[in-house]
Amino acid sequence: MVTSLDPMSTTAPWQVLTCNNPSPMTLEGTNTYLLGAAGADDVVVVDPGPADHPEHLQAILDATSHRSVQQILITHRHADHLGAAAALADLTGAPVRSLDPELCRSPRLGRGEARNSSPAPLRDGERISVGGVDLEVLHTPGHTADSVCFWLPQHRVMLTGDTILGRGTSMVDYPDGTLADYFATLARLQSYGDVPLLPGHGSQQPDLAAAAARYEAQRRQRLDQLHQLRRKHPDHSPAQLAELIYGPRPGVQQPVILQLINAQLDYLTS
Repeated sequence: MVTSLDPMSTTAPWQVLTCNNPSPMTLEGTNTYLLGAAGADDVVVVDPGPADHPEHLQAILDATSHRSVQQILITHRHADHLGAAAALADLTGAPVRSLDPELCRSPRLGRGEARNSSPAPLRDGERISVGGVDLEVLHTPGHTADSVCFWLPQHRVMLTGDTILGRGTSMVDYPDGTLADYFATLARLQSYGDVPLLPGHGSQQPDLAAAAARYEAQRRQRLDQLHQLRRKHPDHSPAQLAELIYGPRPGVQQPVILQLINAQLDYLTS
């Protein structure tokens, strides 16, 4: 489960390593992507995974042992994507870059000393070329405020992090993430058309625009459902509304359900 080549193409310039951290939120586990053309000396690591899975960190090191890791890129702040970044940076000498400056860090040098300056944060529209692969950074807030996707224009494929998953739907981590931002992000992703997507959890999907449209339709259906319930039960608390919509035994933890409801209520009342 730790290592697998992406089946989309035998010549695809990416490899996906799936961490053994399955759960209702992470599906089969967190996907780490290694970006670099076959035979290239350099590679980029996207989302090195959680901190408490040394076997996954070792799998990344093994898979990049004949290459130089140039950058470690983070799609968003959640620990199942970011946790191993500091250790990987120190072991490879590569900087960690995120949209959030607070998450960027330089590798430690000898005797535990860090470099004086942090690497520049990612920015929307930035283009990065490493290992024969070009990628463009898209700021795609909604799941979290700092979420980004990575567009590979040469290969017309999108790395979506947790913005769109391999199956099911993604959460809005309210109040950091908002539905207003998420709808804008989904509209932006739909503009890329029927290109493949590589998610942060789950398997690749063949049609980014269709997946984004499906996410939008599901969210708007929930909003309509919540709107009708609020009219019928104006005195209900968010927890009571959540139980009416998701049932007494939802498939995810109650705090997550309340985040979803509060994100929807914020959207309806803003």
